[in-house]
Amino acid sequence: MTIDQTKKKSLIGRTTMAGVLVAASIAAIGCGKAEDPPTILNTEKVERAIEKSSLDQRKKRVHVSCPSGVHQKKGLVFSCSTAATKGSTRFVVTQLNDSGRVHYEAP
Repeated sequence: MTIDQTKKKSLIGRTTMAGVLVAASIAAIGCGKAEDPPTILNTEKVERAIEKSSLDQRKKRVHVSCPSGVHQKKGLVFSCSTAATKGSTRFVVTQLNDSGRVHYEAP
């Protein structure tokens, strides 16, 4: 075998190995577990609960606005605001678990 033939075989071997590595990488990516999309908290339910609490406890009708698109995740904190005839109030909402249970209070 000549030096040129040895170099050619070595180059073919390296090219083949590189192709195998690329194919293996693509296969590994394709077989990877796709993550589930995040669950979105039903903030309309939170709004209604705060409105009901205000009416039941303080006899005040309020309109509550919470952000939409809040991920449902234990420990996540966000704010909702109320609008009433005599001003507004901010409520701090803390998610107690990953199932949508929350605690809210006006600081």
